[in-house]
Amino acid sequence: MKILIIQQKMIGDVLISSILCNNLKKAYPDSQVDYLVYESTVGVLQGNPYIDNIILFKEKHRSSSIEFLKIAYKIRKEKYDLVIDAYSKLESWLIVLLSNAKRRISYRKPGRNFLYTDKLPFTSYPKTNLGLAIERRLSLLKPLNLEIEIESKPILYVSEEEKQYAKLLFEKHHVQANRPTIMISILGSEASKTYPLKYMAFLVNEIAVHYDVNILFNYFPEQIEDARKIYEECSKAAQDKIYFDLLGENLRSFIAIMDKCDMIIGNDGGAINIGKTLGKPSFIIFSPWIEKKVWSIFEDGIHHVSVHLKEYKPELFEKRSEKYIKQNAEVFYNQFETNLFINSVFKFIDTNITLKGKFIEFLIKPVQLSLSALIITYNEEKHIKEVLEDISFAEEIIVVDSYSNDKTLSIVSGFPKARIIQNKFVDYSSQRNIAIDSATNKWILFIDADERFTPELKEEVIETIQKPDAHSAYLFYRTFMFKDQRLRFSGWQTDKIFRLFQKGKAHYITERLVHEKLQVIGEIGKLKHKLIHYSYTDYDSYKSKMISYGRLKAKEEFTKSITPNMFFYILHPLYKFLYQYIVRLGFLDGVKGIIICYLNAISVSERYRELRRMKNRNKLLPKS
Repeated sequence: MKILIIQQKMIGDVLISSILCNNLKKAYPDSQVDYLVYESTVGVLQGNPYIDNIILFKEKHRSSSIEFLKIAYKIRKEKYDLVIDAYSKLESWLIVLLSNAKRRISYRKPGRNFLYTDKLPFTSYPKTNLGLAIERRLSLLKPLNLEIEIESKPILYVSEEEKQYAKLLFEKHHVQANRPTIMISILGSEASKTYPLKYMAFLVNEIAVHYDVNILFNYFPEQIEDARKIYEECSKAAQDKIYFDLLGENLRSFIAIMDKCDMIIGNDGGAINIGKTLGKPSFIIFSPWIEKKVWSIFEDGIHHVSVHLKEYKPELFEKRSEKYIKQNAEVFYNQFETNLFINSVFKFIDTNITLKGKFIEFLIKPVQLSLSALIITYNEEKHIKEVLEDISFAEEIIVVDSYSNDKTLSIVSGFPKARIIQNKFVDYSSQRNIAIDSATNKWILFIDADERFTPELKEEVIETIQKPDAHSAYLFYRTFMFKDQRLRFSGWQTDKIFRLFQKGKAHYITERLVHEKLQVIGEIGKLKHKLIHYSYTDYDSYKSKMISYGRLKAKEEFTKSITPNMFFYILHPLYKFLYQYIVRLGFLDGVKGIIICYLNAISVSERYRELRRMKNRNKLLPKS
């Protein structure tokens, strides 16, 4: 099998996308894994045993159509079985188009989907502290269903010779070995990614004043004038701790130098990502126009910390596009005074300065979602374990139980996140409101024990509740399952129900005892992916459920003083059956349709029988 990964971008992107190569080689050890990258980024791939060939996309390939076609033809001659385009821009589109690979994987984007056999959604919000940059890359592996434990961290290889080179370089510059060494990425790759020089000088000075450390500057040789401005702004005491001329000759020597440092602080960019990959603690100052959620990879608030102007002055970003912010980056940057986050820098250094020389292991953690998942139960031992596992991504799980006498409670007690509240069942609306009042998070997710999430719906929920402009409540469409088969019609084809809403913006009205009604303050949205509803497992249990619903509906109508006539007793159940079976196309579901439509009609019939019984009992009561 021959595989090509395409990532024609900068150092950080190439380093992160190398995890695709690593995983594919592990999954297919006999395959040929090649990696197409810009020539300037090849240093971060040196020594990687998971890459068979590095194909260099040089400047001549960008500037000359003839040279571009030459490299594209070379790639075509390789007859790749699989191409993964992690870049997805014009240069890579043409290469993919000309490659003639049997399988081509990339992100789903308008106007280019015809190029690929597998298109993955370009997710907007992270699910873990890996960050979107990594999660998006890993999503490109999903269509392959790799039977390995997926590696989510890129790898950098530093040879013994390179380590010795860095050691000798430190000795040559008389770097004090007894002090921790902090690399400061003082300049970004471009002006719109560079923290203002005066603020950076202040930051460097504050670090030097408060800590007995060595300070190394990271900058490109062509940036030396700006680097010197920062140095000259620093006090003499700070300058004594700065090793201004300790620079690598190339990318590999920088990697070796970074490997010998104890932490890195400064502008977001390739240097920070190299430091993180080498296991060094990092503190990032993000440009105002860069999305922190994309590049705050490995963030844990301890060893990897970052700051963004939006966290301190969100009002500046209201109704501002990324393009506008980038064009006015200097204006926004000038609002990002160092005093806003200097204490966070000190806390970061205090925490990590004692880790001198130690490699920081990274633990994957789910993002904090402020989500409470709620379940109403009574004797749900058949379903409860699976549904609890399904909603384990929530921060909190609350089970309101009506004194089950099976194994429901013992199963729930085995889930650390789950909290049990026992309350005698009166009606569904009351039970649900008790659960809502007990929740401690901003978002409420209600699920019944016989409902299940698809992976796509779970991802959609996670993304939805992270949106700053999220609606107050969301309706879920449901797929009704008849035993293990999908029921396509019979009135269920447009079934939808509220399952996700913001606490304080929605409540169940108590007038409805069954098929509860959610009262929402604010806008209502709909999720795209469907919830799976395993309502019908067998005839007797579904019939029992329908009769129970009918009786609860009777109690609800009794309080409204509804008096049924002959239409309600005879014609309404018949109408219910015929409407679902004919108008709602139940006949297309075959025997399943007949059963469902019949049992739903029984629920209507039972409603009016129970209502008549209640009214007859009421007549026999003595008048006050």
